Amino acid sequence: MNDQIQKHGNIPDSKLDNPTLPDMDIPAVLMRLLSTMPEFAIDGEPKPLSGGLMNYVWRIEGKAGSSPDSLVAKWAPPFVASSPNVQLDPNRILIEAKAMKAFSPDGVMGALATDSVRLPGLYALDEQHHLILMEDVCRCPDLETWLREPHSNDESELLGNLLGEFIGKLHRVSAHIPGLSQEFNNPQIQRTRLDVQYGNIQNYASRADVPDAQVLANRAMDFGRKLQLPGKVLIMGDLWPRSVIVSDAKLRIIDWELAHYGKPAQDVGHFSAHLWMLAHRAATPSISKRILSMNDAFLRAYRKSLGSDFEMVFGREGFDESSIHFGCEILARTVGIFQAGYVYEGLPVGDPAIVEAVEIATSHIRSSSNSPVLSVLA
Repeated sequence: MNDQIQKHGNIPDSKLDNPTLPDMDIPAVLMRLLSTMPEFAIDGEPKPLSGGLMNYVWRIEGKAGSSPDSLVAKWAPPFVASSPNVQLDPNRILIEAKAMKAFSPDGVMGALATDSVRLPGLYALDEQHHLILMEDVCRCPDLETWLREPHSNDESELLGNLLGEFIGKLHRVSAHIPGLSQEFNNPQIQRTRLDVQYGNIQNYASRADVPDAQVLANRAMDFGRKLQLPGKVLIMGDLWPRSVIVSDAKLRIIDWELAHYGKPAQDVGHFSAHLWMLAHRAATPSISKRILSMNDAFLRAYRKSLGSDFEMVFGREGFDESSIHFGCEILARTVGIFQAGYVYEGLPVGDPAIVEAVEIATSHIRSSSNSPVLSVLA
């Protein structure tokens, strides 16, 4: 180990500034993994990165002459990092590694990755300790941060188009590669979502005094049970603004550990729900309008990208299911377990913003006909 420390630099035994981590010698694990990259030498301490909620992530700088200049390390604990009481399969990191390999130049989905939209490259994987080293794609804002900055509607719509086209191609192409259903078989994630997200809708709705909480719960659970069955396409699985890094007019999509062969609604409804929430809580009406314009551009580009496969891949079923997921995600972020760390953090159930968001969410779960946000896809 001493020769590795001399080559790479020392990592202090501080659990990398995360005092709540369970007992595991992360610095030593990192050092062993870095030893597989002889061209890289550490410069300084790994720096924790914020933004994600499920994992622990650090940027590691390289010394002058190192290749690459810097990289990112990610560790998947057996729980949600921001909610340690919520258990989550740590093997999700293996799924993310598979996704990065699939979208590499020689991968089965490599043709979909372009300079405009792609995933990070994978450098190293420690399967036993659920740790990866990957490309540091950009010291740029994520989409949530970018949307709060001054940009034009045209710029927002351009990014919406790029992302919608990419996700549409992902769903369309993967629907015709049946081998992906086994390669990205990720049942534990869907069981967790059934228990934590769809299975809690009655509690969330009751907490907000919604009179038909049981009806909403039944619709959510029916959808959650469908998600336990074989899927139709490869989905990203956690498509929200913090998973999209923006560099000028280029996008880098990160955090693929929830990817699986499933229902396209979990990408479409998820992303639209988060754009709606960001628009709802935007600092100004102009920012809100710009965010909603991005969502419309995303949905139009998604539908166009599916082309003649639209009915087979998405269709009316996808529209209805996207509406349900849209509502479930908003409830989880407003009156549910994932309120902390997001735009409604700290607001009580009776706050006007919570009341309005709950009304939007529950109307989407009741019926997709109540969904002007997703109407582009109807």
